[in-house]
Amino acid sequence: MSLRNARAVPFSPMGLSDTLDGTNVAPGMCSQLANLIPDPTTKNLWQCRPAALQTTDFTGFSTPGFISAQKVIGTKIFGMIASALNPGHDQPFAYDLVTNTFATITGITALNTPISPATSGEWTPPTMDIVGTKVIVTHPGYTGGGGVFFGWFEITDPANITWNGGNTTTNGLAAVPTAVKQYGDRAWFAVNPPTGQPGLYFTDTLTLNITAGTQVLTFGDNVKLTALGALPLSNQLGGIIQSLIVFKGASIMFQVTGNPAITNSLAVNAMNVATGTLAPNSITGTPRGLAFIAPDGLRVINFQGVISDPIGDAGSGITTPFIYAVAPSRMAAACNAQTYRISVQNGAATGSPNQEFWYNIPRGAWSGPHSLPASQISVYNNTFIMAPIGVTGKLFTSDGAQTLTSTFVENGNQLTFSWATSMLPDTQQMSENNILESTINMSFAAGGIYNAYCGDENGALYDSIILTAPGSPTIWGGFTWGAALWSGAANALAPRPLNWTKPIVFRRMFMAVTGNCAAGVKIGDLFMRYEQLGYLQQVS
Repeated sequence: MSLRNARAVPFSPMGLSDTLDGTNVAPGMCSQLANLIPDPTTKNLWQCRPAALQTTDFTGFSTPGFISAQKVIGTKIFGMIASALNPGHDQPFAYDLVTNTFATITGITALNTPISPATSGEWTPPTMDIVGTKVIVTHPGYTGGGGVFFGWFEITDPANITWNGGNTTTNGLAAVPTAVKQYGDRAWFAVNPPTGQPGLYFTDTLTLNITAGTQVLTFGDNVKLTALGALPLSNQLGGIIQSLIVFKGASIMFQVTGNPAITNSLAVNAMNVATGTLAPNSITGTPRGLAFIAPDGLRVINFQGVISDPIGDAGSGITTPFIYAVAPSRMAAACNAQTYRISVQNGAATGSPNQEFWYNIPRGAWSGPHSLPASQISVYNNTFIMAPIGVTGKLFTSDGAQTLTSTFVENGNQLTFSWATSMLPDTQQMSENNILESTINMSFAAGGIYNAYCGDENGALYDSIILTAPGSPTIWGGFTWGAALWSGAANALAPRPLNWTKPIVFRRMFMAVTGNCAAGVKIGDLFMRYEQLGYLQQVS
C-alpha cells in the first residue's frame, strides 16, 4: 500500500478505562492517566496534577500517628489522631487552616477517648458531624465502658474548645453507635445492638437528649445499618427538601424524610435499586447528587432520588479497582465543585497497591491512578485536606487544578506522569498492520525529556524513543552566559513526531508517554497513519 492510500487514525484521550481491550471501550479511552488531570482550557487535553503540600506535622503532639477521622467545619479541621497523650488512645484535635495553629482542647482523658484502631484491614470507620455547638464523633474504639458511647467537641466558645464523652441523656443509646449524621438540626445515630433490631435513634433539636423512647426508627429486619448520608431532593412544587439516606450493607438503602416534630410527617421508604455500600467514607455530596461506591462501582443518587448505573461500567471508566477492593471499608473519598476523588487498595492490580482515582464530573472523565492516596480526605474551599496512606502524623493540602504557584515535588519525591492508550481499536481485518507515521500533540517543559514507547497486548515493547524539545537545552560550560535560556525554553502545544527506530508491525497495540511532571507539560491527541499488510496476524 502506498503512503498516499494509507489510513490515518486519530486518538483523542477522553478519559480512563480499566481494561486494555480496545473493543470494549469507547474510542479515545486511555488505560493510564497517572498524575494527569483535565486541562481546564481544552477538551481531551491533559496536564500534570500539582503536588500535595504538607499542611502540618502536628508539632507539639506526643508521637502523632494514624489519623482515624477528620471533618472540616468553617476554617477548622477537627479530627482524631493516635498519640502518646493517653497511650493506645486517639487524641482529638482542631487545626485552624487560616492561622495554621492548633486549638487548645481541654477535658481529654483516657476514659473519654477511644482506643486507637488498626491502620489496615476492614474496620468500622469513625464518623463526625456537627449538631448545634457540638461536633459529634462515633468511633470503633469506644466500648461503652464507663457509659462512654461516643465523644464530642463542645465549640460554644471557639477559643475554649472542650472534649467530652458519654451517651445521649434521658434515653441512652442501646449500643455504641456506628455512625452519626445531622438531619433537621438533630443528631441521628445508627445503632446495631447485639440482639434485636438495628435502629436509627434521633435526638431532640440541637441537643444530645432523647426525650422519648419512641425516637427511633427500625427497618423491618436485623441487617446492620452501615452508613448514613444526607441528600437534598427536588420538590415538585419548587425548592429543595432534605432527606437522610440509610445504607444497610451492600444491597439495600432507605430514604428518611419529614420532621419528627410534625405529626405523620416522618416517612421511611426503601430505595428502588438493590444496592448499597460497604465503604462509608466513600459517601459524599456532589453537584449531581449523593455519590457512593457500590460493590460494582461509583453510583450517584440524584436530586430526584434516582440511583445511577455504575459510572464507568463495561470499560468506559473505572469500576474494577472498586469491585476488587481489598478492604472496601478503607476507601476514602471527597468531592469539590467538579472532582470526585476516591482512594482504594486495588486487589486487581499487581501487588494490590493503594491508588487514587479522580472523576471529573462535568467531563465525565476518569483519571489515575494518582500517587499519594488518602486514608482521610475532606474539602476545604476549592482544595482538599488529606491524610496520606503510610504517612502518619501529617496533613497535606492537595489542589484539584494547577495554579501559578503549583509545584511538582510531593512528600520529597518528584512527581512523574504516565499517559497510555488502551489497546487501540481493532481494524476489523485479519491482516497485520504497519505504522508509517505518528504524531502526538504535546507541550514540553523547559529542558523536558520524555519516554515514548509502544507495545503489544502482553506488554512486550515494539519500540521506545526519547522525546525532547526542539533545540538543545543549555548545558553548563556549553554556551555563552547571557546568550541563551538556562535549561532551554518551554515549548507550546504542537504535533510532535514519533520517529520510531524500526517498523511497528502489529495487530494489537498501545502507545504510551512517561516523564517528570511540570507546569508546561500537556498531552492531547495522538495521530497514526498505518497500512494493512498482506499476511495473516502473527500470534506471539
